[in-house]
Amino acid sequence: MSTHKFNHTWIEKLPYSSKRKLYIDSSINTKFTNTDFILLVGARSKTAYLRYRPIENGKRKQVLKKIGDANAIPLADLKESYTKQALQILRNDSPILIPKKTRDVNIGNLIDFYIAKNDVSDTANMLALKNQPYLKKTVGDLICVNQDIFTIKELLQSDVDAGSLYAANMKREFIVRVWNYALENHKEYNKILKTVTNPASFSMVKWCKFKKEASTVVLHKEHYPKFFETVNGVSRSDFRDLFYMFLYTGQHPYSEVCKMRWEQIKKVDNQYWWFMEKGFHKSDEAHQFPLHPMAMDIINKYKGNDDIYVFKNIYDRAELHSRATFKNVLRRLRKTHNITWDIRCLRASFVTTISELNNSYKAGILCNHAGQNITETNYTREDEDGILMRDFKIDMINNYMELIQDKLNEVSK
Repeated sequence: MSTHKFNHTWIEKLPYSSKRKLYIDSSINTKFTNTDFILLVGARSKTAYLRYRPIENGKRKQVLKKIGDANAIPLADLKESYTKQALQILRNDSPILIPKKTRDVNIGNLIDFYIAKNDVSDTANMLALKNQPYLKKTVGDLICVNQDIFTIKELLQSDVDAGSLYAANMKREFIVRVWNYALENHKEYNKILKTVTNPASFSMVKWCKFKKEASTVVLHKEHYPKFFETVNGVSRSDFRDLFYMFLYTGQHPYSEVCKMRWEQIKKVDNQYWWFMEKGFHKSDEAHQFPLHPMAMDIINKYKGNDDIYVFKNIYDRAELHSRATFKNVLRRLRKTHNITWDIRCLRASFVTTISELNNSYKAGILCNHAGQNITETNYTREDEDGILMRDFKIDMINNYMELIQDKLNEVSK
């Protein structure tokens, strides 16, 4: 160990060593309390570190934080990074000050925490990302505090090179999502995550010219008869019924319809309602949806199958139906019936069709959308049963289901 005033020429001429040697910068502008700017020289590397040496319980403790390769990064940049991190220590806002167990939280920990706390339709894809091989380990093994934009881009590069830009963006969005969720909801992880920028929050447009577009797949009301004919050809009755429910209700298919509970269904003044509590599908507001007799005919078929869930999956290992349930069904229908619609567009079709029925209709009210600009003429007051816009909702759904019935009649002719 020796002390020297670091400069570019000296570092360049410094010989490599088979036994790693430590050099301490003697420059005044790198001196901070208990903190040194150091260079570790090995047989093939010259690496800059921040060395933190506080006294704990009467003993001197040493923590090293890698800054970068002194052969590849200009000395001025290394010093700038060192100074920034040293000042974080002085402000008591540095990852180095956090217990090692928390400091070593990895992306896998964030994914596990997110899945454990949320009903996730993309669980399989998140776990696949966690277990994706990367640098002789897996993506899940990556220590959060060591990640930056460049490491995330590197793990996505193979997808980008293969032209799988949607897959690359999906993985990037997963990291953004689990990172931000842990930052806001995990007391210990927050201590480390708040010290670094979310490494996946970069622009895919600027990086690889990828822009996520809304789905252009649609199902116009003129095509409803063909939709019903196609669905009627599905062999499993539970699949058929769920397809109908997705179109009849316009609610989120997997996170709402498939998770409908018996306790949420109540009859008020001869009208059945689906009462979705605050927090159901992460909604900030409670929601009440009128269930038309045609929808209730489907729901009543499932009485006795399960005490909690209406559409409990009693055929497969998964407790509830999810995106994965319908993946193969839709693939077969594309081959046998050449369908162009998918489940995502049924909710959009619901909103569009109702909006076209009457200029005063605000179909978003039936989907718990905010900002619908409803006035008193649309029966906006919440009634004694806690139902908001009761008459307005019933008017819209009844008119919509009359159109559905007309389309069904076309099929039966």
